[in-house]
Amino acid sequence: MLDFGKRALNKAQTRLNIMNAVVHLCADVHFRDLKVKAIIDDAGITEMTFFNYFPKKEDVLKYMMGMRELDQLVLQLREPLKGADGIRRIFAHTAEQAMQNPRLIKNLVAAILTGEVDPNAIEIEAADRYLLYPDLPELYEMQIPSGNEMLIKHILEMNPGADPMPMLMRLASCFYGDMVLAFTAGLDLGTLYEHSLQEILGNC
Repeated sequence: MLDFGKRALNKAQTRLNIMNAVVHLCADVHFRDLKVKAIIDDAGITEMTFFNYFPKKEDVLKYMMGMRELDQLVLQLREPLKGADGIRRIFAHTAEQAMQNPRLIKNLVAAILTGEVDPNAIEIEAADRYLLYPDLPELYEMQIPSGNEMLIKHILEMNPGADPMPMLMRLASCFYGDMVLAFTAGLDLGTLYEHSLQEILGNC
């Protein structure tokens, strides 16, 4: 098991504090309009500290993307699911996050779709994982799969040996398309996902 020193834990806590400040502030402000000054005041740090951890404000979004992937891995460790069940849980968890932080998720998706941030998440360091999940020591040194990697794994569990890319593309279209529709038309994202996955996965 890794032995985390005080310095590593302090750095991890600072990253989490910055992320939590952004989540808190984005309840009322669009991320694009959010000033670094507001973030550092909320997190209780200096501007220099902020930029030491995140060279660009948008990097906080990439850190959050990494957190989403970490959370998906934790769900899988605690309750392993395969195939269609695993895919449905990924989408259900996403819908739950969107309901909890709708403005922030809107900003994250918009930033990806407009190219403001690339879709590659920041790898979550072991100390950050420890602070969030002290009961899962096996998590600290694991490779965190990307969202696409996890979906491909579940697709192949449904149909080993098949080319997973056609279904992955359909799932990606559902993931982003339904989210945009939900946000623009005021519809329930979870319900949209359920209907789309029924079309894609059938009764699997």
